[in-house]
Amino acid sequence: MERGYMKKYCKLLKEKDKEILQLKKELVVWRKQASLDQMTGTMNKIEGFKKLQCEMKRALITKENITVAFIDIDRLKEVNDRLGHCAGDQLLVDVSNILKRNVRKEDFIFRFGGDEFVVVFPNTEQFQAKKIWVRICNKIEKFNTQRNLMYSISLSAGFYEYCYNKKLTLKEFIQLADLDMYREKCQKQKEF
Repeated sequence: MERGYMKKYCKLLKEKDKEILQLKKELVVWRKQASLDQMTGTMNKIEGFKKLQCEMKRALITKENITVAFIDIDRLKEVNDRLGHCAGDQLLVDVSNILKRNVRKEDFIFRFGGDEFVVVFPNTEQFQAKKIWVRICNKIEKFNTQRNLMYSISLSAGFYEYCYNKKLTLKEFIQLADLDMYREKCQKQKEF
């Protein structure tokens, strides 16, 4: 009697172990999905902030700088108003794909808000990040000439370099790059 009970008990434990393993796998998938912006496939703001905070802590230890680019899609509202939100959504997807394909492996991107992205360049000084940005701008120009769209992709970007010896919060770091982007956007509007 006891032997049959042990056999059933072992079988039940194996089944429960399989269920637990399956639930762990599903949890990994759910966590990954929860960390992504569903439209663009970039990290969402919460996950981006977590990762950037970790990079800032690491930079204090390793004494390395980090540069962020705060990017805004120019005239997204006009595309939405003129061509519809499906066109605006496609514009967001196209921009995120261009960004993802043209940053380095160690860099990461997150969607900050509606038409804004942040690109984080760990262990990078601002002049190096701007070189990468030039490459991205060239890819956007190429994309605009190769596609027969009713609009051209245009981005404004602001940069800020976090030096390990500066006392900045994550929010201040992002705000400084955002202010730089705003200056560029205002300059573009004066030129039109």
